[in-house]
Amino acid sequence: MRNATTIFIFIAGVALASTSPASAGPAEDATAAVTGVLDKFNGDDIKAFAAAHRDGAVIIDEFPPYQWGGPGSIKQWGADYTKDADARGIKAGRIDYAKPIQASSDGTTAYIVLPTTYRFEQQGKKMAGKGSMTFVMAKAGSEWKIASWTYSGATPTPVN
Repeated sequence: MRNATTIFIFIAGVALASTSPASAGPAEDATAAVTGVLDKFNGDDIKAFAAAHRDGAVIIDEFPPYQWGGPGSIKQWGADYTKDADARGIKAGRIDYAKPIQASSDGTTAYIVLPTTYRFEQQGKKMAGKGSMTFVMAKAGSEWKIASWTYSGATPTPVN
């Protein structure tokens, strides 16, 4: 009887291990798209970062003019980000993120909030500011595109 139980447990384990995992829901898919976009930004793949946005995406960020929208908004944000970074001696910007504190979707749109830490070097000093990024995603065919995002965070401070 012991051998039969052991064999049954082994077979059940193999069956469970070989079944395919449940597919992710739309909120998880949209979250994966967002984190993939942030990874592109962190890898300095600005083309891929920009391509992940819908044309006219609304962007709210911590530097002037603080709000972008309308045709070409991501390109204008990129130009203003570069201008601001150059003026303040900022380089090597990256956004570290954690698991979403909220992620919901109706299948065609999604709302995602990620806790973040914006890290960069400013005039040779390492800096970091904790905050969050809120994304609204929209399905475009089979892909999720950024319809809007907002960065909200504390004033960065020096880190060791």
